[in-house]
Amino acid sequence: MPELPEVETVRAILKKRIVGKTIKDIIVQYGKIIKNQSPEEFAANLRGARLTDISRHGKYLIFIFDKAILVSHLRMEGKYLLSAANPYSKHEHVVFVFTDGSELRYHDTRKFGTMHLFMTTDLAAVLASKPLAKVGLEPFDEHLTPEYLSQWVTKSNRPVKSFLLDQTIIGGLGNIYVDEVLFLSRIHPAARVADLDKTSLEKLIENTRVVLTKAIAYGGTTVKSFLATDEVSGRFQNYLLVHTRTECPSCHHPVSKIRIAGRGTYYCEYCQKLPEDAGQP
Repeated sequence: MPELPEVETVRAILKKRIVGKTIKDIIVQYGKIIKNQSPEEFAANLRGARLTDISRHGKYLIFIFDKAILVSHLRMEGKYLLSAANPYSKHEHVVFVFTDGSELRYHDTRKFGTMHLFMTTDLAAVLASKPLAKVGLEPFDEHLTPEYLSQWVTKSNRPVKSFLLDQTIIGGLGNIYVDEVLFLSRIHPAARVADLDKTSLEKLIENTRVVLTKAIAYGGTTVKSFLATDEVSGRFQNYLLVHTRTECPSCHHPVSKIRIAGRGTYYCEYCQKLPEDAGQP
């Protein structure tokens, strides 16, 4: 699933390529992706709309038009393609045709992606509406502090990895980057989040920003099928420290793998010690 760095990479590329264009037509080939309007309403409401900006909130892309705002979640396999030369494939479910003849195609082999169209230009109102209303703070938000996390920590007895994956607390973190953050922080993924002190929370925040900044700089991570647009893939997989690795880069012991919150979790049992009073998940 594309996480914050991958979605941010898509946003930056699309902003350079399509902002300023006007929609001539919409072709909807799989209507269930559109959640709050019928395919016919969706197409009619976007015809003639001019794209003025592209933003992001957590893992959501936000297309801002002069008369509407489109919120898109890529889910597991969604991607946007900037090609109009090839015939439509069975996996290209929504096609945005621009007045200059170019196209933006939403491609999704799993059909898990979602689109919500809001007939307003008030971004604050959209952020306060479903599905964005429940998304937590951005990792780079100045309000993401140990004090903010403590409000949630005291209510939770979950493993720290499960806590960091919760999109209602911090928006945008996923399996790959949580493993990397915990490794840099030298915190075992199964450690109880309620047991973490202020220093540990500070480390988590700092290393979240370190990991995401580097991942964005390298265009995200391509582990299986992620492409930012067309054939543009990420490169951060070449710099992963623990996720999918076999050997710890610090102590050279084998990397261990367990499951937490249903996710394959990579860690070093020597560098990330589990507190003695904490059990394995």
